[in-house]
Amino acid sequence: MISIQVSLRPQSPVAVHPLLPEQKLTTSAQAITTEQVIANFLASNEHQGKFGSIRSIYMNDGTRVAFVGTGNIDKLNLQKLRSLASKTAQKLNKNNIETADVYLTELEVAGVNLADKVQAIAEGIWLGLYTFDNYQTKEKDKQTKLSSINIVIHGDESKAKQALAAAKAIAAGTIFARNLGNHPGNVCTPEYLGEQASSLAHPKLKTTVMDKAAIEKAGFTALLAVNQGSNKEPRFIIMEYRGADNDDAPIALVGKGLTFDAGGISIKPASQMDEMKFDMCGSAAVLGIFKAVIEMNLPINLLGVIPSTENLLGGAAYKPGDIITTYKGLTIEILNTDAEGRVILSDALAYAAEQKPAEIIDFATLTGACVVALGGQATGLMGTSDAIKQSLITSGQKTHDRVWEMPMFEEYQEQIDSKIADIKNTGGREAGTITAACFLSRFVDDIPWAHLDIAGTAWNMKGTDISPVGGATGAGVRLIVDYLQQKVQ
Repeated sequence: MISIQVSLRPQSPVAVHPLLPEQKLTTSAQAITTEQVIANFLASNEHQGKFGSIRSIYMNDGTRVAFVGTGNIDKLNLQKLRSLASKTAQKLNKNNIETADVYLTELEVAGVNLADKVQAIAEGIWLGLYTFDNYQTKEKDKQTKLSSINIVIHGDESKAKQALAAAKAIAAGTIFARNLGNHPGNVCTPEYLGEQASSLAHPKLKTTVMDKAAIEKAGFTALLAVNQGSNKEPRFIIMEYRGADNDDAPIALVGKGLTFDAGGISIKPASQMDEMKFDMCGSAAVLGIFKAVIEMNLPINLLGVIPSTENLLGGAAYKPGDIITTYKGLTIEILNTDAEGRVILSDALAYAAEQKPAEIIDFATLTGACVVALGGQATGLMGTSDAIKQSLITSGQKTHDRVWEMPMFEEYQEQIDSKIADIKNTGGREAGTITAACFLSRFVDDIPWAHLDIAGTAWNMKGTDISPVGGATGAGVRLIVDYLQQKVQ
């Protein structure tokens, strides 16, 4: 991560100013229009104001001034500001500029204060510059790269620095989640996930990583059933962060940790099966959130629960038609071994509910049906608590890590009732995302609960302004950290 700072004064020989449509400039840039070279530049440039376009010139004193187009300022919001900062940093990096002052906080965004703008700009820079090239053996590009950015502000420097620190922690958590998702399945195994969870050492954090023997002793039998087809041991990860009073019930975060999902006996099509290394992005989100919360030292109690395994086709693999017993004691009729995420989550949710948290939020790349319904633009949201759901919607709008609620009418529950067991692990094609959530709801008791289906948002093969092509996005991290921040403010 490059160095970013905020200050009231410029620090660099390169200055980046916003350029609004019709050659309009913000306050700091207006002060330099008396320079003839600037006036000539503005008069001759045809593409001024186009969103993300950058044009630069050298001044007579050897300094450099760049103008970045803002597009229609009526549509400017925090996400546009993140994107603009990302595009700016990428262009500076491409042009071998080592350091620059940016004046993007001078842009007016309705309903947004200086701290919000600083956080958005910093997030955009850090996330926009993210790359994952760990497995490329070719010699790395040695040309000069962007090393530092100074965000020039006009206002409360103390609050701006606090916002920058929050942005750094959130970006670090998001990048941590992205890296986990981007590692291949032969590297990011259940054991590796356990090691990464243990790496988040902190005085307020206790981490327990159960191996197969401990899992068997604890009775997480649904996780063990899915694991039968793999020769790699499962892991059951428990994380307890105590940032508030010990008497305060924690918020439980539960993440699906399928480090590779071939579908088991109900094998997936070969096309794009390689992307099933991303099936652990729910667990990556939980770990990324914990990393951010630790770095921010949030005064809140959290419980993290991650069941992790592969879903493969070994001779001992569980089969369609099998009936398995869960940690909670409920029995499941297995109709499709590729509906395994909800099976392992049943043990994790039941364990989390047993700890009596204040609420439970789970994250899972759970259903292809959610991708069909929402594409990659929003995470599916379901649950039993209107208060949690509304707060998640609000945080999603602010962070652009968006969610969209789907109904959970009582009638949907009938689709997962089994004639020979308590429930079955798929309710059929109709309302597949919703019936998967209905399945999970049987394991949370009366604890307020929300389910986030990130199947469409956890990775993006096309890429976005703040997320690279063909990689994990870190979906859920920025959403939940903002959600937690609102609880402690």
